[in-house]
Amino acid sequence: MDPGQLTAFAYGVGLGLLAACVVAFNGWRRRRELEQQVQRLHSHLHDQMEITHEGAKQIKVELEQLRLENENLRVTLQTWKQKPDRRELHQLLVYDEAMRRVVSSVPGFSAYWENALKESEEQMARADRGLVAFARRILPRARKPRPEPPSSPDEGSDE
Repeated sequence: MDPGQLTAFAYGVGLGLLAACVVAFNGWRRRRELEQQVQRLHSHLHDQMEITHEGAKQIKVELEQLRLENENLRVTLQTWKQKPDRRELHQLLVYDEAMRRVVSSVPGFSAYWENALKESEEQMARADRGLVAFARRILPRARKPRPEPPSSPDEGSDE
């Protein structure tokens, strides 16, 4: 072999090795960039999963608290409905509605009803003034209706 050919061969091999080294370096650098990107994406995915898990856990805790509060409110409502004052109030409202229907449908009854209602309102208005009203507001359960004194036949004929 001729030394010129050998020199050309050596240059060819050197250029080939140089090109192979450049390609290998670029491949190594690209692979490193891709591995870093995969690592960064893996880290981001892990963070997102933690956030989602914490959010789901918090929602479950809140849901359980709301269920407990709902149950407590249901029990409280049932207790409230069972209190005697509430049952009596409900029954009073039912009676009130029934009386309104009777007054509107039965002739002659309304006049007596209106007179009795007016007298009751006047009696309540008298009872709402003064110390009696104050005591009634403070001690509503201690209030008892006072019986009216029987009217004598002499009182109505003063004319």
